[in-house]
Amino acid sequence: MSSEQASTRSDWSDVKRVLVIVAHPDDADFICGGTCIQMAEQGIAVTYMVLTNGDKGNHNPEVTRNQLIAMRKIEQRAAATLCGIQEVLFMGEEDGFLRPKRAIRKRVTREIRRIRPELIICTNPDRYFVGDGYINHPDHRNAGLIAIEAIFPAADNPMFYPDLADEGYHPHKIKYLYVHGHDQADVKIDITTLIDQKIAAILCHDSQFVDPVAAEKRWREMWGEKSEDGTVRYYESFKLMKFG
Repeated sequence: MSSEQASTRSDWSDVKRVLVIVAHPDDADFICGGTCIQMAEQGIAVTYMVLTNGDKGNHNPEVTRNQLIAMRKIEQRAAATLCGIQEVLFMGEEDGFLRPKRAIRKRVTREIRRIRPELIICTNPDRYFVGDGYINHPDHRNAGLIAIEAIFPAADNPMFYPDLADEGYHPHKIKYLYVHGHDQADVKIDITTLIDQKIAAILCHDSQFVDPVAAEKRWREMWGEKSEDGTVRYYESFKLMKFG
């Protein structure tokens, strides 16, 4: 997967397993849903890892915390099924207070060693501001930090967590990392033919939308890029990191 190839087409010929590490239920569907649909269609086993339980993701006082946690798991599983995703891991950290602590790093490292993905997708830990009107959620930033600290130095170094090797989870080094929300993105994946499916997956998260019709209209306007021929195309973009 050369940089030239990555910038022009989706070539995952040497990728069999992908792990997506995100903060909340619905994050994966927003940031890489179309990409993951393409991967699944090519026979790649994609796993979503959701670090928090999503228990702050609603403003309805009649919904209890435990009800919301259960609801968001159901929603995420439904969205994943729609996209052909084979496995969803819920790590259960408290929504809104995600931090790169030792315990969660070890748990993420264990899953990297268990799944042994060639490619991981995560969020940019340095992205504080988006446009002129959005402060990036701290969980999004810390999810990226947890992911990259588990990838390096922990996942492929036998000196980290030797007890995991005793459990059968041996060191593993990934080949590629896709970082979402990076200002030097160099992978641009065309998901135009999958935009309806991506939006349908996002809308599986019923608890998150008061007016889904208006939300869909806004997304299509915001995400669409007009081509020279006047057609509108949709993309997902990432910064590519490669590891020898």
